[in-house]
Amino acid sequence: MNGSAAPAVPDVSFVVIAYNERVNIVRCLTSITSQVGGASYEVVVVDDGSGDGTASLVGELAARSAEISLIEHPRNRGRGAARQTGITAARGALIAMVDADIVLPEDWLENCRGALAIHDADAVGGIAVPDGDVSYVCSRFSLRPRPVRPTVPVGGGNGLYRREVFDSIGVDPSLSEGEDVALNREMEASGFRSRTLSEVIVEHREDKNFLQSLRWLYESGRGASRQFIRYREVRTPDLALVGQLAAIGLGAALRRQGIDRRIAWTFPCAYLIAASGGHLRRKFEIRGNAGRFSLATATYALLMGGYFAGRITGVPRALRDSSKTRPVG
Repeated sequence: MNGSAAPAVPDVSFVVIAYNERVNIVRCLTSITSQVGGASYEVVVVDDGSGDGTASLVGELAARSAEISLIEHPRNRGRGAARQTGITAARGALIAMVDADIVLPEDWLENCRGALAIHDADAVGGIAVPDGDVSYVCSRFSLRPRPVRPTVPVGGGNGLYRREVFDSIGVDPSLSEGEDVALNREMEASGFRSRTLSEVIVEHREDKNFLQSLRWLYESGRGASRQFIRYREVRTPDLALVGQLAAIGLGAALRRQGIDRRIAWTFPCAYLIAASGGHLRRKFEIRGNAGRFSLATATYALLMGGYFAGRITGVPRALRDSSKTRPVG
């Protein structure tokens, strides 16, 4: 016979998206290649136009491991496009999506594969700790995080899917964030079943500084406005925004009545700090951390202010986009 045999189809394709993740990518890939259970696998890394040498580092790892392959976007195209690129290249009967700043426990794949069968599900995922929106204050103030269920059944950071899901639907390549929310909506509308595995905990090792975190939360706010306008579902963050706008309105009304500005603007500032503290209480252990928690709350109030700003500035674009697209479900 002429030519070589076609490579065997792996049991699982891990799709790892990375943008400027040189600090984290080795830990992530090591946690994937260290999975127990005996399943065959491939790892498809999509470098989304990184400028910090992530691609070259992954290329070195791929040269030493037949299971790892690298796909490079010449420019940053966003999370949705990166995920779809990786899914298109994946060959496995199961597809795992993992972010480059996630470290999986060694039994992640074994537990997730078992859960697909036990729960008759099409997709399952664990809980990332700490949650993404509080990772900066977690590392900056050495707080003890709590596992908090994601806002969707399977978050984008770690999830295992049957291939049939992506044979039927895809990830929206136009979304730079919130692509996992849109995917969960598409799955629900198409009759696919998904489940959060509360017993599966993965480590989230984000490496953003304060300004990067502020920008990320601002963009997340813009995305949350898009989700609200598209799906018309009221969530806790939407109620928090209403409270902040009400507090700002109260401050403005008091100023018009001649109240000193320092008193008038106490109300929106106090609300922002209270909302930040309440949010952090859900996600961290407070006992023994009172001093650090207070500093973390003050810092997170600034970050939450960036999120609220993104919510407000994201509305006009979301309204324009909603007139061009039809909601799912």
